[in-house]
Amino acid sequence: MSNNDPSIPVLPSSTFSFEAVVRHMRIHHPGCPKKAGLTIAARVSSRDWQGLKLGAAVGIELQKYIRHSHTDYDELLRHKMMTREEARAFIAPQVEDVLRAWRRPAIKLRLALPEGSA
Repeated sequence: MSNNDPSIPVLPSSTFSFEAVVRHMRIHHPGCPKKAGLTIAARVSSRDWQGLKLGAAVGIELQKYIRHSHTDYDELLRHKMMTREEARAFIAPQVEDVLRAWRRPAIKLRLALPEGSA
């Protein structure tokens, strides 16, 4: 269906390659687990973001991923405990905590070799 109404602005197409999204994730969210990063990259690269920049598209998908994978959001909705807006407000601090952690580099553990071995 085409948009022939001149009063409705047509936003430019914004698509991003999988590789570009992965690169963005490594730079801006280095603490994001690899599997989550690949899932988010696949989601971002699979659609047209209608004029949004890469960072905004990644941010939207990051929040969706965290909301559904790292919080009780779906449970709150499933049991009709809260409306969508209430549930999002309730879990917002958890989402921010995960985002903050993923903005920092992941901790790399270095195992110490036993003395005398090299």
